[in-house]
Amino acid sequence: MSDKNRTSLTYPSVLAGAVAAATATVLSTRLGLVGTVIGAVVASVVSTLVSTVFVRWLERAHGRVTAARDDGPRPWQRLAVGVLAVTLVAMAFHTGIGLLTSDLPQDAFSTRLLAQLGVG
Repeated sequence: MSDKNRTSLTYPSVLAGAVAAATATVLSTRLGLVGTVIGAVVASVVSTLVSTVFVRWLERAHGRVTAARDDGPRPWQRLAVGVLAVTLVAMAFHTGIGLLTSDLPQDAFSTRLLAQLGVG
């Protein structure tokens, strides 16, 4: 299979697409653009911009890490990176839930469900 026919699907592009979609969704929700044509346009533009910037950032970070790496990470470095990654994902999830549920009416089904789950 030639390189021309291969897709450019990589981990950084998939991760950047997910971050971009989440960012566009939260932004459109906060601006009250959900379900409108303008909301779709804004979401598309934000997704494209965030995805491109995030992919470039991840590729630059990967390049710096591989250039600085000598004989591999030490065990304590792996543990520190793992703990940091889990902490950042948990903080992002908590912030996202907080942003999405901050304006929900108290009698809404989703508010009651989140309260029963102990999230909201």
